[in-house]
Amino acid sequence: MDFGKSLLRALPCVAALAGLTGCGVSPGDTWIYRVSFGETDSNSGCWYPETDPPPNKENDSSTLRGTGTWIVYASIEDKIYLDTGAITLEGAESDEGFTFSGKVVDVDFDMADGTGSKRTTTVTSTINIITDGNAISGEAVQKTSYACSGSTCGDKIPSCTETSPFVGTYIEDVELKYDISGGSAAPSP
Repeated sequence: MDFGKSLLRALPCVAALAGLTGCGVSPGDTWIYRVSFGETDSNSGCWYPETDPPPNKENDSSTLRGTGTWIVYASIEDKIYLDTGAITLEGAESDEGFTFSGKVVDVDFDMADGTGSKRTTTVTSTINIITDGNAISGEAVQKTSYACSGSTCGDKIPSCTETSPFVGTYIEDVELKYDISGGSAAPSP
């Protein structure tokens, strides 16, 4: 899944929620945002076993921005959610707006019976939204970490952190129409 595209779908909603928090958030409240992402920055761990991007990527750049519509909503459990269109993240208010996050942990063993070396991949997604009236900005961060225990682990794989800045705006007078049969079950890792 392309993290930037997923985040793009979710950010507009977060922005709307952030701009309206002064009015109070109640279960059932929904906000819709349009968001646009800048270029994603990746740390050196993302290029493992190298530390720099390959020659055919290191000088690439683009001023084209990804875009999406996000929905932020408050549930009956006094929780706030960000629906990106691909995933939904649970969040909370922060000093500057909102923070949404989620984690996927994938554990694999050398053998199908659960024996041998144990390899764990953890992907943590965080969206920090700064609100300023109807405008939002912030960054989406995806960190992939690797751990291994056992005799066949090899060299430690460094973590990869990808950061995508974004801007967005609250969209007024929008009505959501959604076919319930188009929903999905719990996300699969």
